[in-house]
Amino acid sequence: MRAIVTGGDQSVGAATAAGLRSASTRVVSLAVAAIDRNQAASDFAAAVNELGGLDLLVISGWSAGALAPVPFEELDDASFADAWEGGMQGMLWTLQAAIPHLRASGGNVVVLLPTTGMTGGSHYAPGAATFEGQRILMKAAARQLGPDGIRVNAIAVGAELILADAEAAEVHYLAPPAVAGAQSPGDIADIIGFIVSPA
Repeated sequence: MRAIVTGGDQSVGAATAAGLRSASTRVVSLAVAAIDRNQAASDFAAAVNELGGLDLLVISGWSAGALAPVPFEELDDASFADAWEGGMQGMLWTLQAAIPHLRASGGNVVVLLPTTGMTGGSHYAPGAATFEGQRILMKAAARQLGPDGIRVNAIAVGAELILADAEAAEVHYLAPPAVAGAQSPGDIADIIGFIVSPA
């Protein structure tokens, strides 16, 4: 399998890429997010050329503004735009750059999102808004790309693995973990492996 993992310069993306490699997947890691559509297309063309095709895109990685806690009343336009617009546009451009290659292979997209997108998080308004917006964007993409043979899934990742200060976020979970013990970055690659398998 040939995979591109974005956010390879952050801990969750790096661990996911390493886990996929250990499962005999060829992986190219890219930085958190493209700064514009042309860069995304260029980065993907180079990565796909190196891999000889694309079977899996894992979208991971977030701006510093989405990961750092800030009291709601202290939010300013620039920090909210960094988290919200940067996060949404980066995901859109990344997905658009990958679609032609995934159509050719009937590939998969998996997006990793902190659980605070579904529950909110104290001191994490920009991040929570971004994560939930990205989840909805993936739901729309799944509906449109499914008929092309492209599967799109999201994995809710424990906020403790992603946020700069999960304690400040007062993390709550809507359901107990599916497996005993805390989710670890290594678990994510295993989950992705199952999602993209015939099973």
